[in-house]
Amino acid sequence: MSKNIFDIEGDTIYIKRPEWDFIATATVRDDYIEEIQSVTWGLNNERYLFNSKLGYLHTYIMAKWYGEEQCKEMKDKDYVIDHMDNISSNCCINNLCFLSNAYNKAKGLTFDQDNKDKEYIALTMFKDFSTELYQITIMFNYPATLKLVGFDYPSVIELAYLLYEGDYRQVLLDAEKILLDYKEDYTFSPEKLRMIDYHIEGSVGKAVPPEVYERYISGNHGHGVCYFQRIGQLRDWNKDKNEKFFYVRDTGQKTGYQIELEM
Repeated sequence: MSKNIFDIEGDTIYIKRPEWDFIATATVRDDYIEEIQSVTWGLNNERYLFNSKLGYLHTYIMAKWYGEEQCKEMKDKDYVIDHMDNISSNCCINNLCFLSNAYNKAKGLTFDQDNKDKEYIALTMFKDFSTELYQITIMFNYPATLKLVGFDYPSVIELAYLLYEGDYRQVLLDAEKILLDYKEDYTFSPEKLRMIDYHIEGSVGKAVPPEVYERYISGNHGHGVCYFQRIGQLRDWNKDKNEKFFYVRDTGQKTGYQIELEM
């Protein structure tokens, strides 16, 4: 009998143990939902979920979705399974992707470190197994100043969903570019990115100085501040949907601006 506690909601299984201070997650299907609950999942190297019979949970899930043969082929090519959000307990299929060993190591030392702090910007990457498309989702907890040629209204961006196809490494490069621009001067430059579709929302105006926001999140302003750690992907988003939504609202003038990016 398993020592884990399992809860299932939709296609996600939540795996717990009394001694854990976290809840692990994985994607389930009818063909293996009983098997995954028939064993006890522990931690290997104090990080990765593991069972002596079924192996590592992330490897188990990838084999169920991509097949044993493809997983072996990728391993022979020196690819590893990357947890896109760098949370090893998140073994949902939309968080797992093949990535070359060299890029995986570089990501762990650079991007994953830069993306740890979510108080200002919550950026997450996903892969849709059915479409093979990627998404970058961003909640700017502290709004980003919009940098866009030809748009002359000082504006900030609060939310962005970006859709990608092709190589995961290209998605990583854009994610790194977004983080670099934001951490340098709190800006967002969508024209520089290589997405194939987008959903972006913002408003006319300027953000409060970072020092003011810092006082709020530190509690020194007498008020508590809630911020997003991550936002989920847009469901059923494919190339045919042609979202291309970029709207900057102007509450003072009771109007807004629909922007179309050149892609």
